[in-house]
Amino acid sequence: MLKGLCLLLFIIQFISFSYSQERIYFIGHAYGDPAVKDHKMEPSVLSFLEDDFTKVIYGGDFIYDIGDELEIKNFIEFNQERDFVLIPGNHDVKWEPFKHQKNRFEIFKDNLFFYLNTNFAEIDEVKNSVEFIKKTIKKNNTKNILIFSHQLIYSKSNFDIRTNSRDNYKLANLFYDNIFTFLSNLNKKIYIYSGDIGAFKYTPHCYYDQIDNISFYSSGLGNGINNHLVEITIDKIDNITNLFIDLNTLNREDPEKYNRWKVRLYQFPKLILHQLRENYFYALPLLFLLLFKVFLLRKNNIV
Repeated sequence: MLKGLCLLLFIIQFISFSYSQERIYFIGHAYGDPAVKDHKMEPSVLSFLEDDFTKVIYGGDFIYDIGDELEIKNFIEFNQERDFVLIPGNHDVKWEPFKHQKNRFEIFKDNLFFYLNTNFAEIDEVKNSVEFIKKTIKKNNTKNILIFSHQLIYSKSNFDIRTNSRDNYKLANLFYDNIFTFLSNLNKKIYIYSGDIGAFKYTPHCYYDQIDNISFYSSGLGNGINNHLVEITIDKIDNITNLFIDLNTLNREDPEKYNRWKVRLYQFPKLILHQLRENYFYALPLLFLLLFKVFLLRKNNIV
């Protein structure tokens, strides 16, 4: 009897704990394939978001053309019943609703959420955003800090992480350099989410790294093969779990599958091929010298 009662209490507690979890989806490059002008978001996103969740955060480039009234109408109608947040990317940064929303934050349970526009146009904007981050954190003592941006603010070159574009990255990198030390000295967990990857077959579609107390997650879609988003789960004691979801298979994947060195290995041959295509004028003489050297070696062996 006592064992049965304990089991019942455990089941009730487990169910209560499960339902107290918050699920947030972070989606990068939601408009999908740059070659398809279909006036709507990526189809795999449209079908997946019929699922139940707390909030969806669009990590920039959710609109391909801000002058396309039908595309904007479809986007608004799809999301009107959902709790959603828009992070401006280089495609949609000039969309009207983003005026006067350079820096935003939200207290969600015991977590501080930053929604940033890192499409900086001048250094003063960088300085203002740095001060905004520091002052807001000092004023709000929360358990965790989550920072959402479009640009992979920590990526300094394509040989580090190959992004969809390099628009506005110079100042975005400067912003990151000016907040990194401050964040790394905080006695709390920091999560940075970015969405400027995955639009093309030659760019990574997921990325994960960790430096001290700071974890980095990035995902994007539109390449037609690998469409992923980040699932952020917050339990009732504000522990955070991050997983990548493959929208084609609905499998949840461990971030370690896409760690920094695996991503570099994945993108390296594509980068080399790109460099050869872009710089064939220099590549051809090198190839000729290599073939000539091989010819000499073979000739010496014959002799």
